[in-house]
Amino acid sequence: MAEFDLTDRRVLITGGAGGVGRETAARMVAAGARVVSADIPSATRHAAGTIAFSGDLGRQEDIERLFRFVDEQIGGLDILVACAGLPADALMDISDAGWRQVIDANLVSYIGCTKQAIGRIRTSGRVDGHVILVGSISVHIKAVGESVYNASKGGVALFAETLRKEMIPEKIRVTLIEPGAIATHLQPYDDDKLAEFEQGLEMLPAAEVAEAIMFAATRPPGVDVVTLRIEPLNQKIC
Repeated sequence: MAEFDLTDRRVLITGGAGGVGRETAARMVAAGARVVSADIPSATRHAAGTIAFSGDLGRQEDIERLFRFVDEQIGGLDILVACAGLPADALMDISDAGWRQVIDANLVSYIGCTKQAIGRIRTSGRVDGHVILVGSISVHIKAVGESVYNASKGGVALFAETLRKEMIPEKIRVTLIEPGAIATHLQPYDDDKLAEFEQGLEMLPAAEVAEAIMFAATRPPGVDVVTLRIEPLNQKIC
């Protein structure tokens, strides 16, 4: 693990009990940050040393409740890492409730949390505020079956780049992380199969994506890792 310093930074990680979120949270705590880890009620494997929050961030009332919790627990915010997410079937294979849930989790929650986060970063007194959004290389591959998922992650990519330009005058950095396939339980496989994919260099370990996030989060003020694409050597392309 690389040496990173986030001493006294106040961090919120959404999707914090998932593979990437948990690995990122563990690294940020080790680097000296105070971390709120937010996830849905059924996701409970938060990293040690984090302050856990449970809620559905596709709902505005839960976003508002989360940020009240952030204010109470860590007194504001310096860094947001948004990596909540749901997989999805193709458009004609998913229910109307299902595709709306995916868009809410993968895009709406990012926008809602980012707005609340920037409001707090503006008053943090720091010059190194940062919003890190986890997208996906799926928007470049455009594989059959990923129409709904790509609608959500494509929205994140466009949101990130446009917002980055809007935030430059305020010296608030915005980074888009675009990982390839990751060996976590967002994939429809058991532990043995995920390990096989990881060993075959077809899926990334969640820890490697966390390292990419940490690299972006620890650049000095004025240095913005705009887009960081990371994928396994043998990433599927269709």
